Amino acid sequence: MSAPRGPAPLILQVPSRTEFLAVVRDVTRSWAMVAGFDAKDADQIALAVDEAATNVIEHAYAGATDQVVELRYEDRGDDFRVDVVDQGRAVDPKAVPRVDLDRYVSEGRKGGLGVHLMGKIMDSVTFRRSARRNVCCLVRQKPGGDPGAP
Repeated sequence: MSAPRGPAPLILQVPSRTEFLAVVRDVTRSWAMVAGFDAKDADQIALAVDEAATNVIEHAYAGATDQVVELRYEDRGDDFRVDVVDQGRAVDPKAVPRVDLDRYVSEGRKGGLGVHLMGKIMDSVTFRRSARRNVCCLVRQKPGGDPGAP
């Protein structure tokens, strides 16, 4: 038996400017806590969503500040889902290199860990193209949720 669904989905649209990432983090954290996550988990989810939005701004929009990043938050009962949607350049997730953390640290590198970090925090991170838009779907199971539930 799955948990009851939460409130109606929330759709947030923010300009493609890094100054609005704090809003993305705050809304994500608040929505995750309403969905039943504790403060630590809500902070982690906010970090993953921040990374996804940052990738849109830096890569899909190549720093253009006149675009929109759309976030769709949904409490689906057993899990919490955030879709990060943009109309920028298509992303090929297979082109994102795997991260060797030991080598990364030993070389003193910075940046480039967003997709890796999202995958460590969330239970599922998928990328798709739909109606000429990129959709990064991040899903995290709720504490006590059924990981096998649809």
